[in-house]
Amino acid sequence: MIASALLLMMSGARRRRLQDGEVSLVYYVLEPRRWGRLRRQPGAGPAEPWLLLHGLGSVAASWGRVLYALRRECRLVVPELSALGGTRAPGGSLGLEMGARLLTRLIEEELGGGPVTLAGLSMGAWMAVRISQRRPELIARLVLIDAAGYRDQDWDRIGKLVRVQDLAGVDRLYGAMFRRAPWVMRRSRRTFLQAYTSPPVRNLLASLGEPDTYRDRDLALLTMPVALIWGECDGLFDLDAARAMAAALPRSRLYVLRDCGHAVHLECPRDLAAALQRLRRELPLTAAHDPGAAGTTRPTAADPAPHPSAGAG
Repeated sequence: MIASALLLMMSGARRRRLQDGEVSLVYYVLEPRRWGRLRRQPGAGPAEPWLLLHGLGSVAASWGRVLYALRRECRLVVPELSALGGTRAPGGSLGLEMGARLLTRLIEEELGGGPVTLAGLSMGAWMAVRISQRRPELIARLVLIDAAGYRDQDWDRIGKLVRVQDLAGVDRLYGAMFRRAPWVMRRSRRTFLQAYTSPPVRNLLASLGEPDTYRDRDLALLTMPVALIWGECDGLFDLDAARAMAAALPRSRLYVLRDCGHAVHLECPRDLAAALQRLRRELPLTAAHDPGAAGTTRPTAADPAPHPSAGAG
């Protein structure tokens, strides 16, 4: 928690709290900057608003390079979804229902009521789908990165992987998360084990069941532009699931990150940042405001996002 806060505040983020009953949500706001100075000039119009949701057992700072790439032109709001990042909530983490309600309020109070680009990674993407189902008018563009929650998968296998008990379980999960685990993750296996056996993670996993998942018929109701970004070698939620989701969504593009596993933000951060910048060009926000566009464009799959030879890990 302390490391996450320090890393974000050193980058110029402002740490704030949203109080809602017994929940105290920590979140960070990053204003658009370039090389330490405000990029946008007076009269240039508002910065593009983004809400970014991290994955299970993680913290806001795990977005890393993505934050630096996006904040040049975007206003970023990045919440901590569990006690691992300092948020206080029953059970130690925001469940899907509580999270969707609270993050909707965050959009209304911190991002002017939308519409915003909502991006989620893994479990964060599952929550992003739930928010989009409940309040689609708040979402101009939806970005799902190696998304959890899609029903038509082998959930027995997935459940065994994510319910880590020991270092052997960490190694099995690493095999699904990474094609080549970054050195910092190899060195921090015990810290990872502590996170995945902590009450926030265990309680959240215990709260989830089949009724919480989403199916093709649910995705078909999401008419905003949706970008799916997927690691080609994702061993947790495989690429076939991404293709099925893309086919079910009325307006979608699928970006495949070559030679990357599930945790693309850690293994291939440059590729992820490049894909996010690419979708900003290919899925412009203006399309989300065209009432005649919704439901009229068939799903498409973009060419795979470029995989630079340098800095893939």
